[in-house]
Amino acid sequence: MDKTVVARQMARVGEPVAAPASAPDLRTYLGADRFTGPTIDSSGLATQLRQLLGPWARHALKVAGTRLVAPWSARQLRRAHGSGRPLLLNLGSGTYNAPGWINIDLWGMHSAWGVDPDVLWDLRKPLPLPDGSVSGVFMEHVLEHLPAPVGLAAIDECARLLAPGGVLRISVPDFGRYARSYAAGSGLAADDADFLVRQRPDRPTTLLALAEVVYDHGHVSIWDAQTLTELLRCAGLTAVAESAYGRTRLFPVPDNPDRQGESLYVEGVAPQHS
Repeated sequence: MDKTVVARQMARVGEPVAAPASAPDLRTYLGADRFTGPTIDSSGLATQLRQLLGPWARHALKVAGTRLVAPWSARQLRRAHGSGRPLLLNLGSGTYNAPGWINIDLWGMHSAWGVDPDVLWDLRKPLPLPDGSVSGVFMEHVLEHLPAPVGLAAIDECARLLAPGGVLRISVPDFGRYARSYAAGSGLAADDADFLVRQRPDRPTTLLALAEVVYDHGHVSIWDAQTLTELLRCAGLTAVAESAYGRTRLFPVPDNPDRQGESLYVEGVAPQHS
């Protein structure tokens, strides 16, 4: 077990607990650029633009670019539907294009920033596909970037798209496990004590590591197994259950191995027509 966790579990009330020796001091940590996206050429135009534009301006630019190409993207999706092949949609694909899937995300100077989806689309808009036309939908580390009501609307759209028996697979950072690990490190629980410091090491305090899951990376909502399971049931899906990395009804398996460590996986099935 991590020495920091052991120290927290053994500390008595009122006794200070030192940060790990390798952790930065608080001022250094709070002043650091903790962007954890793809590594890109620091001398390139994309990097220079990124440094000039803040995150909100970058997002607005991506949305505007996506809207400009929306008619072309809609034609791509309709052609895919007309091909007769089963449709597998990886929504919010980010920097990971799942092999064998149609990877969909916002526009954003893709090759320079490591984002190169097959189709450009704003997921806040309904996809231009008929009801029941999709065999599988995968959303990996997307829901936490949407406010919870918007997330429900996105799951409703997935349920609309799925054919009877089609599968929706959701992956998010497992905040429930992070929270249990934080409590364990504070001496309040015993399970998962080293999970937090293992996934996010070398932070000045474990609370700051926990806060990153909530506030950093553009996150605006948090999910645990109970809440995510209820979300899928609320959208009318059946056989909703927690899963594990690589264990899915879907093929090809869409899970990104780089996301395995901290992820929660939940699947649901579109009901058969009565």
